[in-house]
Amino acid sequence: MKILGIDPGSNLVGFAVIEKRRGIKLLDAGCIKIESKNFEEGLLYLNEGLEKILIDEIDEVAIEDIFFAYNPKSVLKLAQYRGAIAMKVLEKYQKFYTYTPLQIKRAVTGKGKATKEQVAFMVKRVLGIKNEIKPLDITDAIAVAVTHSQQVKL
Repeated sequence: MKILGIDPGSNLVGFAVIEKRRGIKLLDAGCIKIESKNFEEGLLYLNEGLEKILIDEIDEVAIEDIFFAYNPKSVLKLAQYRGAIAMKVLEKYQKFYTYTPLQIKRAVTGKGKATKEQVAFMVKRVLGIKNEIKPLDITDAIAVAVTHSQQVKL
């Protein structure tokens, strides 16, 4: 089973494709850079990036839910981008799964209050990755996919 994990962001959207069989194997990972001067242009960058990663071989998609930040403008922008991601995923696959940051941290590290660095460490450990993965949006996306893989029965 191939699972796409997506970590929405307003500047970078992390994505990762893992395969779950007996174990978990990382197939692809990266970021969609949203380089824009305005929101509308950002949506176009996001859409273009999603077109490249929403491939036919994906069986299920998991998307991280938004967190509540202190800046209302940032939360609104992030929510709009997440909505655009959700719509594009629904058009392609008709379904996706959502996990909160707390659920993801707990599933990967055992602690709901884990830092991004702790999540990255555990993701690399679980997948046997030796190299550093940057930016952390990528390991966050891998963590989303790994979290979903724990819910799937093969």
